Amino acid sequence: MKSMTGYGAAEEKVGKGVLFAEIRSVNNRFLDINCKLPPTMYAIEPRIKKLLQNKLLRGKLEVFLKAKKDLADSLKLSVNTGLVKQYRDCLTSITKMLGLKASSHLLEVVDLKELVVFHEDKLDVESLWKQIERVVRKAIERLDAMRKKEGQALKKDQLKRIVRLKQIFSSIEKRFDVKSDEYRSKVEAAVLETTSSDDIALPDRIDITEELIRLKSHIVQYSSLLRKAGAVGRQIDFLLQEMHREINTLGSKACDGHITTLVVDAKSELEKLREQVQNIE
Repeated sequence: MKSMTGYGAAEEKVGKGVLFAEIRSVNNRFLDINCKLPPTMYAIEPRIKKLLQNKLLRGKLEVFLKAKKDLADSLKLSVNTGLVKQYRDCLTSITKMLGLKASSHLLEVVDLKELVVFHEDKLDVESLWKQIERVVRKAIERLDAMRKKEGQALKKDQLKRIVRLKQIFSSIEKRFDVKSDEYRSKVEAAVLETTSSDDIALPDRIDITEELIRLKSHIVQYSSLLRKAGAVGRQIDFLLQEMHREINTLGSKACDGHITTLVVDAKSELEKLREQVQNIE
């Protein structure tokens, strides 16, 4: 069992730089992946999503990739030869016109930035993919490990609540048996006294045997799912909906204050389980 909440990050040398990968996960009905990558890495977004889809089944994921140090020497400089020659010719003409001594160094009068051209080559992510993949996989493994750890904590707590629900259902059954015996005694006495049929037609309205049978069956299925590998969140959520329906029906039939109190306790435990299962993959 896994939780859908988790965090994983990794940082390693890639190319000539350092790449940082971070993945955050929260609960969601389906697998929703949102990648926030540098523009130079847009081309590998489908591959990153594929890696996540192969490992995770549900959750809203945010993936961040950032080069902490340039992965390649993408910035290059070159001299604007044509502009340099024009500056030189203009400077020579001006000094001659004014009868001045020509400057021996062009940079004394011209800003270097004007004479240099900056070129930024596109990052070759294809050649770096294997290294990038290694970093992303490490982040995914750490995310998955955290999801598993939290999932085990949820499983442990749910098993305790299942035990509590079993105790509550057992108490309801015992109390119902007592009330049923009391009612049968009342009916027997009523028959002897020829009591009207209206006074003995109550069993159809208070019999909770079917609800208890179904609740106990759901508990067995629930316990089995908690020990099952893979994504079980939706199945458990369905079972909890059914258990809520059964306990509501049982509560409406209960004609005993003690049973009503136990029903309230059961609803409280079911609600806590329902909150937790929203975060189970």
